[in-house]
Amino acid sequence: MKQLVIFVTTLDMENVAAIADVFDGAKAASDDYHVEIILTGESGIIATVQAAENGLDVKLMCSIYESMRSAKSSGVKINICERSIEWCNLNNGLIPEIDGIVSSQYIMERSTPDTYVVYL
Repeated sequence: MKQLVIFVTTLDMENVAAIADVFDGAKAASDDYHVEIILTGESGIIATVQAAENGLDVKLMCSIYESMRSAKSSGVKINICERSIEWCNLNNGLIPEIDGIVSSQYIMERSTPDTYVVYL
């Protein structure tokens, strides 16, 4: 089965539907691809318990986390880049929906001829 890697670099926190669509789209694609979402840059904020502490709306975050859980139930892997953790100063714990922390090297290795890569 082909690979699909979705790199999420920025998020419009005003548009919950667009954020949820990333995870819903990944879930839909999981029927035909091994799907992995990698949160990079400022998008990493949604991967931590720090999101609510930083003033993000709790209802908004619950909606996003529900979409993440739904994607994971279909086999989608969700990772965060270690640079995102450093860049966003994310020192608190990761939410349970995150499979792991990946390095910049890992990200570079994901771009292979048999992998479809999408940057959002």
